[in-house]
Amino acid sequence: MASKLSKALCFSMLLLAGCQTTQDTAAVSAPPSWITETPNSSFMIYGVGVAERVGDMRNAKLAAQESARLALAKQLNVTIAATTTVAQSANEKSMQFHVDEVINSQVPNILLQGVKIEDEYHNEHTAYALASFNRTEAIMQTELSISGIDENIRQINLTIPSKSQRLKLAITMRKLAIERRKLNNYLQMLQSAKLPLPIDVQTQLQDSENVLNSLSFSLSPDSNKHDNIKDIVANALTSNGIQVVAEQADFELSFRVDWQHIKKDTTFYSIGESFLVVKEAGTEKAHFNSKVKAASSYSQMAKNNAMKKLGDKLSKQLAEFIVSGT
Repeated sequence: MASKLSKALCFSMLLLAGCQTTQDTAAVSAPPSWITETPNSSFMIYGVGVAERVGDMRNAKLAAQESARLALAKQLNVTIAATTTVAQSANEKSMQFHVDEVINSQVPNILLQGVKIEDEYHNEHTAYALASFNRTEAIMQTELSISGIDENIRQINLTIPSKSQRLKLAITMRKLAIERRKLNNYLQMLQSAKLPLPIDVQTQLQDSENVLNSLSFSLSPDSNKHDNIKDIVANALTSNGIQVVAEQADFELSFRVDWQHIKKDTTFYSIGESFLVVKEAGTEKAHFNSKVKAASSYSQMAKNNAMKKLGDKLSKQLAEFIVSGT
């Protein structure tokens, strides 16, 4: 009897030992193949991230996920928060050039969206993550967005009599043009060809440029003592593509410039501070203030350099007024 009981106990212990071994083996799963070989697909892009455990495994998992996203973005030669430099369409500076610069700084860049964490794995010391991105789907969505912008541009009518209304519509078109350009750059980052501008959309955008570049400004100093720099201010603005006329201007610029000239050793410094009021039909629309500084071995050259900087600033301020005022 004792012998049978001993045998039964031994058998039970063997069964328990076997079950424990099976459970331990199941707890440690085999590492997935994507850890050593990143998956390859014609329409999907993958990125593998890895992070060593330092303290909490949860933090290691989060770090591995971020590493996977960055590895995926690197394959597209972009960053998650990519910045885009927009090439201006104008060969020389113009009001449209300055307006596009302002709008470009306001329209957000297109970010890499739709990245998913496809799978995760960890052992005692290391966390791994697999990120995926459907490039084909993203390309299709971006192309649809560009086509939608083209249709919105087609619907805008710039032949209406009111110049102020044409100006508002021209600004709307420039904003659409910048958004389209950024979407096209994003399309290129997705390793797909940019969508060319349809001929009728090109014509519309050219008309919007013409509306902006035909804007005219007149100059009037706030006192006679500033008459002597009126021509200098006019030249500084003209060199930036701003159209300055003597009469019947769209906007009147009332200004004054206060100068301070300093000489230290053999160097001349010119410091200019401008005060500009923009008027439309006699009504004040905006106020601007700028301060510039330039240096040279020659006093007149220092002042000329300062005026050039001032012209750059005033041109940008006028563009900001045109964009925000419409």
